[in-house]
Amino acid sequence: MPAQPLATTPSPFPKWQAGALVLLYVLLGHVGIQYAAFPGTFFAQVWLPSGVGLVMFSFFGQRALPLVLLASLLVNAPYALMDAPRYGLLATAALVVVNPLLDSLQGYIAWRWWRPELESRLSRVGLQRLLVGALLSIGVTVGGLAAMQIAVGIITVDGLLVRFVMMVLSDMQGVFIVVPLALALRQQRDEIYSYSLFFSALAIPVPLILARYEASLAALVFPLVAFIIINLRFVGAATAVSIAGGSTALMVILGQDPLNFGEGVEAFSRWSLIVLALGTPMLLMGVVLDDNEGYRNDLEARVAERTQALQQALAESHVLATTDSLTGLYNRRHMEQLIHEEVKRTLRYKQPTVLIVLDIDHFKEVNDHYGHPIGDTVLRTLSDIIRQNLRQSDASSRWGGEEFLILLPQIDLAAAARVAEKLRIAVASADFGLRAPLHISLGIADLRSNESAGEWIKRADQALYKAKNRGRNQIALASE
Repeated sequence: MPAQPLATTPSPFPKWQAGALVLLYVLLGHVGIQYAAFPGTFFAQVWLPSGVGLVMFSFFGQRALPLVLLASLLVNAPYALMDAPRYGLLATAALVVVNPLLDSLQGYIAWRWWRPELESRLSRVGLQRLLVGALLSIGVTVGGLAAMQIAVGIITVDGLLVRFVMMVLSDMQGVFIVVPLALALRQQRDEIYSYSLFFSALAIPVPLILARYEASLAALVFPLVAFIIINLRFVGAATAVSIAGGSTALMVILGQDPLNFGEGVEAFSRWSLIVLALGTPMLLMGVVLDDNEGYRNDLEARVAERTQALQQALAESHVLATTDSLTGLYNRRHMEQLIHEEVKRTLRYKQPTVLIVLDIDHFKEVNDHYGHPIGDTVLRTLSDIIRQNLRQSDASSRWGGEEFLILLPQIDLAAAARVAEKLRIAVASADFGLRAPLHISLGIADLRSNESAGEWIKRADQALYKAKNRGRNQIALASE
């Protein structure tokens, strides 16, 4: 029986967010028509809804189609109906029906070309797709709208080019002002609410206001914007473009054009070109700085990961270089180094230090009767007993075969003898899995003044043989 596909639950639709965007679309549309419409029309010269519509598609995907259609209808229909006596029934019907369809198509084409779902934040390639998609969709839909207006007699062929360019500029300015700011709000909300951005952005209109009295002062906006972008990257660029574009549009509406480009259509068109021409490199600069920050963070993470791996490898190599692989105790070479260092330290501070040489009695018989794997188990178990019965400051090693060396710093001979006896009893009473108890012999030697490490080890070894010769399973002091 073929496997049944798993049922998937669609993500809940954010109704409040959709409602807020529809309301914003309608509000900005009415504001644009009321204060920035082409003379004798209800087509705005700064059309911010074009940006809001694209934001809806970037947030909701295809589900934004009815939202944009509804919002555009709520904006365009009332004005088209009010102008019905002037346009006639056919033109009015075309405006009511075609405008919302083209507005929806515009956002859909730009969204499909942009594909914001492919990346978590806007990249250089993403910005390129956004600009191309916006220009393509606006060109197609504005061209369709202009053709419809010619068909129903709203404009003449002679006015087609001017109307087409003006409407493209108004829609592109809406995309530039709204979309980057919406992306910044959605992706980096904490940064856009920062005090440094807030107060820096509030200062952007100041040079534009001062330019009313001295045109050259408008240039002060560039270092201010550069400061914002360098410090806040894409968030700063998006905010700067939105505030600069919105400020200039508002000043033209109020009759306070900063550079006195003229009035109405002429001023709006020139400022639209400036916003597009300067906004593009500003946004690109912000994206590049964001990318560089991402590359730097990624590089730092990789370096930290490699450093941790290197440190771990060094630690492992140190363990391999200093540890006996079978027992986990120090190996002979590292123990020799510790003994030489202890001799120097003891001679300097005049503190007692003792060596114990430990050997398993009749260990060859263990290997012969039980095999080498059992012999290895015996060595590991004995090493565990040694570790459990020593201080943290003590050191133990596998000296060779079944022989072990124990270094006891800052302890006298009598105390060391008690440690050795404790080890002997612990081994004799431990269960090694053998038929008979296991026994050890131990030789003990304290360090004498002006004695070398080699001489010290030799005396401890001689004490071990003394214990062996006495019958094994006992301790012997080098001083005896």
